[in-house]
Amino acid sequence: MAASRIYFAQHGLAVDKAENPERPLSQEGIQQSTSVARTLNRTLQDSETVITHVYHSGKLRAAQTADIFASSMGMTSTSAINGLAPNNDVSRFVANMDLNHALYIGHLPHLGKLVSFLVTGNENSGIIQFQNSAVVCLEKAEDHFQLRWYLTPDIV
Repeated sequence: MAASRIYFAQHGLAVDKAENPERPLSQEGIQQSTSVARTLNRTLQDSETVITHVYHSGKLRAAQTADIFASSMGMTSTSAINGLAPNNDVSRFVANMDLNHALYIGHLPHLGKLVSFLVTGNENSGIIQFQNSAVVCLEKAEDHFQLRWYLTPDIV
């Protein structure tokens, strides 16, 4: 039986709010997200692991990043869900999340707190520093999660 894994990614690099208040992905953000998504897809195929669904915060930059990741995995849709905004309550989100083979695209500081909470039980432990377009994989280990790997644009 495959291990239970969940994945988290910070949205790709977005344009400045002064340029566009909706903050779509910049060209660099599109390129980085595409590159990381392709590497993620190859990594998953090599390990015979699948991501069954891609969720995002509903903000344009997160939705665009989710679409890039989903497309690279041959998925045709993503879903906006509540609780992935920058300052949402981590424990409330964890109580309702899909804990198996899902990818969540969100924002800081929420993602860092969320991963810290899942691994250590303390959202303020700061165990990871997210980067735009980067993906972290957590694996279920009895009553908590362990950090399995972290894929950043720098290493793809």
